[in-house]
Amino acid sequence: MDFALPLYLTEPGKGRALQYLSLLWLAVCYYGTFLLLGNAVAAGFAFLSWLAIFLWIKKRWPSPRMVAEGALSSKSHELQLLIHDKQQVFQIDETLQITITYQGFRGEQLAPRIWASGFDNFIQFNDGETYRFEMPTEQAQENLRGELRRWYLLKVRLKEHRRDGPTFLLHRDLSYEQIQAYKQEFGVSLYG
Repeated sequence: MDFALPLYLTEPGKGRALQYLSLLWLAVCYYGTFLLLGNAVAAGFAFLSWLAIFLWIKKRWPSPRMVAEGALSSKSHELQLLIHDKQQVFQIDETLQITITYQGFRGEQLAPRIWASGFDNFIQFNDGETYRFEMPTEQAQENLRGELRRWYLLKVRLKEHRRDGPTFLLHRDLSYEQIQAYKQEFGVSLYG
């Protein structure tokens, strides 16, 4: 079974720091106008000038954004990592270590009134670069679960976790009995 996963890196944006600096303008402008014209005029002028600066900065220097970096594809006994036309091949065996930080698929409810974006998922190979990947649907999550199951059977050293704790095959809140069943099925020690 072939498996493919597009990978992303976050391109830093300049706008975030400048937006915070615009708050300094708000304080200075308010104080200066307050001394000259009084409280009501100062508040209005300071806020409107700050809003204009904030929107100008946001338009010119956007916040961080996702940039497509490459793809991960899985063949029968190897992983191919293609980044900027450079290919790395990892043998799928006990020497490969993969760390996955998983938030969820797009729209998955994480808590009351909190849903996953589908983009806050990360994968790392052998302590190398960490890449972000998108999980757009529940079906894509099931495809990844199937691939993880295959990797466990091939004795890859996997570390999986969500922000709220460890997982196994992307499942969280496993009971003690479920954890023991997975340990027995795959012959692994979980979470480490």
